[in-house]
Amino acid sequence: MTTAKLKVSVTLSADLVALVDRDAERRRDTRSGVVEKWLRRAANANVEQEIADATAAYYRSLRGEERSDDEALSRGLSAAARRVSYDGVPATRRRRGLR
Repeated sequence: MTTAKLKVSVTLSADLVALVDRDAERRRDTRSGVVEKWLRRAANANVEQEIADATAAYYRSLRGEERSDDEALSRGLSAAARRVSYDGVPATRRRRGLR
């Protein structure tokens, strides 16, 4: 699926244009391509930060039994994840009492 492109005009400082040009040359891309990639990366980072902030706020809001339930679930899922074999590599066994 191709996203429609819009032509826009922006004014940038000369040092930033030099960075864009260097990156465009290195990537064998256009200024527009580089700027779009940079903007997408920044937008994605912003969304990731918003998710991290919302997640942290959720866990800070847990009280009493909710917190205990969440901690028990976390311990159980972590233990289960340690038993999962990834890419054909056997899961390592952890000896009890080494926490």
